[in-house]
Amino acid sequence: MNSVKFFSAVVIMAGVVMLQSCGRGPDPADRGGAMPAVSSDGKTISFAPQAPQLQQFTLDTVHESSMGISVSAPVHNLVSVVKSNLFDKKLYFFETQDITDLYSNYLTSIATLEHSSLALQRTKDLYSHGIAAAKDLQDAEQDYASSQSSLADNISRLRAVGVNPEDLERTPAGTVWVIADIPEEQVTDIRMGAKAELAYDAYPGEHFVGWISSIGEVVDPNTRKVKVRITLANPGGKLHPGMFGTAHFSEGPWKVIEVPTTAVVREGDGTMTVWVTNDGYDFVKRKVKVGMQVDDRYQIVDGLKPGERIVSLGGIFLSNMAQAQPTD
Repeated sequence: MNSVKFFSAVVIMAGVVMLQSCGRGPDPADRGGAMPAVSSDGKTISFAPQAPQLQQFTLDTVHESSMGISVSAPVHNLVSVVKSNLFDKKLYFFETQDITDLYSNYLTSIATLEHSSLALQRTKDLYSHGIAAAKDLQDAEQDYASSQSSLADNISRLRAVGVNPEDLERTPAGTVWVIADIPEEQVTDIRMGAKAELAYDAYPGEHFVGWISSIGEVVDPNTRKVKVRITLANPGGKLHPGMFGTAHFSEGPWKVIEVPTTAVVREGDGTMTVWVTNDGYDFVKRKVKVGMQVDDRYQIVDGLKPGERIVSLGGIFLSNMAQAQPTD
C-alpha cells in the first residue's frame, strides 16, 4: 500500500515539472543560444558561449609585419617630347599616326573654340546695339556650344589612349612617356610618384629609371587593364616612340598592420569593415581603411591595432546576421 502511494506521488511531481517546463519554454543556455542578440543598429552581435553558430567563424590576432609591392608589366613608349630647332616650341612624336591625328584634331578644336568665342562676344555686342538679329545670336551661341563639345570629345579620345594634353604641354623637352598596362587587380598596389625600373628589348642589359606620373581612370573592358604612365628623361633621344620593354615596380618593405583579405567585409554602402572580439562570442563591427593588397593580405591603414582579435573568416555571415536579425 505504501509503495502505491509513493509511486503516485512521483507521477504527480513529474507532471508538475512537465507543466512548468511547457509554460516557460526552453532555457537559452539549454539550446546553446541559437538566436544571437543584435544591438547598436547591427554593430554588435552577442552569442551564448556554446552557440553552434560560433563554429562558422575563424579568429585571428592582428599583428604587424613587413609588406612590400613587386609588380612587373609590359610597356611601350607613347610619346617623345623634343625641342624644336626652328621654333621656340616643343615637338611631340607619338607612337602611331592615329594618335598624331587625334592630337592634331585636339589643336584644331582649340583654335575653333577660340574663334567661336570671339564671334559670340562680337555678336552679343552687335545684338545689344540693335545691329545683329536674334537669330544671329542664337547661331553664334550654337557654334560656341558645338566647339566646346568638339574639344571635350577630342580630349576624351586622347586620354583614352593615355595622353593627357594638359600634362603633355607641361612636360619638358628631352622626356619620354611610357605606358604600362597594369591588371586591374594589381593597380591598387601602384601609387603616384613611385619609381619604375625599365628594360627595353632594343637595349638588352641596360636599365632606365622613371617615375609614375599618372594612373588611368578607366579599366579597359576588353583587357581588364589600367594604363599607368611613367615619365623618364630621354637624353640624346635614345628611347623612341613605339619601343617595347618591361617595367618593374617595387617598394618597401614597410612595417604595416595587415589582415587576411577574408577578414574585410565590403558593406552595402561601400565601407570596409572588420568584426572585432575580446571573448570570442561578443562581436563588434568596426570600420577600417584599407591600403594596398599583397597576395591574400590587406594593409589596414586605420581602424585596427596590433594584438586585437578579429574574425578572419566568416565575417560576411556576421554582417548578414546583423541585417537579418531585429535589433534590440
